[in-house]
Amino acid sequence: MTSPNFGFYFETAGRGASQGAISPAEQFFEGSLAESSLVRETVQNSIDARLGSEPVKMVFELRKMKTADVSGIEGLRATLKQVAEETVGTQGHANMTLAYKTALKEHVEVLRISDYGTRGLTGSESIDHPTSALSALTRGAGISADDGSRGGSFGIGSAVGPMASNMSTVLYTSRPHNQLSTVFAGYSCLASHRDLDGKWHVGDGFFTDLTRDDDFSYLRDPGPVGPFTERTTPGTDVFILGYRKAHADPDLRHIKVAVMRNFLLAIDRGNLIVEGITENDTWVLDSNTLGDSVLEDSEANAFYRAIKEEPIIGTSDKLGSLSLYINVDDSLDKTLHTITVRKPLMKIDTFRHNSIPIKYAAVLECSDDEGNKLLRSLEPPQHHRWDPERALHGKAAIRELKNFVREGLKSRVKQHFGDQVEIKGLARYLPMEVFEDKSHTLRDSGTPVNGLGTKNESSTVHGTDAGSQPVRVRSGGSFSVGVSTPAAGEGEIPAKKGKDAGGSSTRANSGGDLSGTGSPGDGSGKITAGDVRFRSWCEAATGDLCLSITAGETIEGDLELVPLGPGGSMEDGFVLPLSGGTITTGSTQLVLSNKGNVLSNLKLEAGVTSHIRLKLSSAHRYRLGVK
Repeated sequence: MTSPNFGFYFETAGRGASQGAISPAEQFFEGSLAESSLVRETVQNSIDARLGSEPVKMVFELRKMKTADVSGIEGLRATLKQVAEETVGTQGHANMTLAYKTALKEHVEVLRISDYGTRGLTGSESIDHPTSALSALTRGAGISADDGSRGGSFGIGSAVGPMASNMSTVLYTSRPHNQLSTVFAGYSCLASHRDLDGKWHVGDGFFTDLTRDDDFSYLRDPGPVGPFTERTTPGTDVFILGYRKAHADPDLRHIKVAVMRNFLLAIDRGNLIVEGITENDTWVLDSNTLGDSVLEDSEANAFYRAIKEEPIIGTSDKLGSLSLYINVDDSLDKTLHTITVRKPLMKIDTFRHNSIPIKYAAVLECSDDEGNKLLRSLEPPQHHRWDPERALHGKAAIRELKNFVREGLKSRVKQHFGDQVEIKGLARYLPMEVFEDKSHTLRDSGTPVNGLGTKNESSTVHGTDAGSQPVRVRSGGSFSVGVSTPAAGEGEIPAKKGKDAGGSSTRANSGGDLSGTGSPGDGSGKITAGDVRFRSWCEAATGDLCLSITAGETIEGDLELVPLGPGGSMEDGFVLPLSGGTITTGSTQLVLSNKGNVLSNLKLEAGVTSHIRLKLSSAHRYRLGVK
């Protein structure tokens, strides 16, 4: 695909300002991972350009391409040489030198980002139509049309293409939904330079008809670009020449993770499909594959578990409908806090509520048109936070959102673990060692200790936790201890931490002292205390026994419960008066079957907390362990 009349045009600078080798627009994306910035901007633009009700499909394709197949490459090489020489001794010179050396190679790695099911780049490239979708993407700086007809928010975000290119150059092909021809364009983001005649030129170069000196005129129906298939349907392709992350991410797995972390809800709702294609591998992210794909990234998996929970719903006069999805999970390495999304369902901000005493990952959704418009006005060019100072009523809106999240998290804490109570002055009753540095260290010795609770009777068994956790306490002062009780209610019996039944102790065989031989059969296996982390409590309001259980690995089998007597001792001969029960994992609830104290055929997923509710035929309270 070549045309002798077309090439990269760099306007003469005249008396205009000099342009350095570091683009101001690109600086908005420094400090972010290149893949994340690239994914966020390109996918958001495509979602904004959605045509009809069909999902937007995006394809990230990495191929090796001959530089000879880059239209206008000879003229671009000459310009790059001049730029590299002109920028010696200035910041960004290394990038310009790299761009020139990359252009001299026989082959370059090219990342094509394509979208389907979108409007394409509509409008004219003429200088008289600077806000058209075509002009905004290929030549605009700080332009973002707001009339609903644009091919995305092509403001400052259009800088990510050249940012990700070792040649600082991108190409475009696009077929508008209302036209039968495909347009070809290109943009090279360099620095001010002199040509061979000593005349200064600006650093922005645009691929156009060089025979016209009065306006831009892009190439139409260019055919295939290098090894990539030709664009014949509505949508847009962005070709990043010399993709910077090609060697670090040859299978585009970093792109895949970035898509999951930033567009989880859009994929799960069926609004977005993303494919990755390389010479060695392909992958697909859609609503059917997402559940398995998130297992590749613990952060994406935690938030995926959240959006599968029943949301807490709220309504705001300023923002419309609000939804909060919460995944409470003790197995998380740390709290992941609350990510926020608006109508495009892209991750924007992260709300942190450090006073919440649980590990969780949550998603706040505000996708009503009214709220979407206000929140969009609060976003800087990176679209990575909501700045309350950027628009009228911004402070009130963000305050309302954070309060909604805080109250939702507190209600979930109550549901899972009960009320938190602070007990001051408890330090003088606790054993501790005094060190030279006048601080104290408390360590959990692994044996159960009695603690004061409120309202509900509870017990906890940590079958898989072998390590101890140090607690630092200042010398000579008071401190607070948070005591969690598992559920709200009005009971009067203080709670005690249950005995860990998963240790090295053994039980006598009820059939005698004869040793037996054999191997496990094909029947249901047994889930032991060493397989799970387990918490139980008696809900005062209903009298139900409630259990929260998490397995270290995916496991199936029977779970035998045992009541705990005074001091946490097991009462093996006592049969619980169970009359029925359910187990809830995410949004799925199943009816349980039992034989005596044994809950039959449980299936627990690794790292996923399930909640068991047991009905009792008599109004008694029990603390439970696991055999």
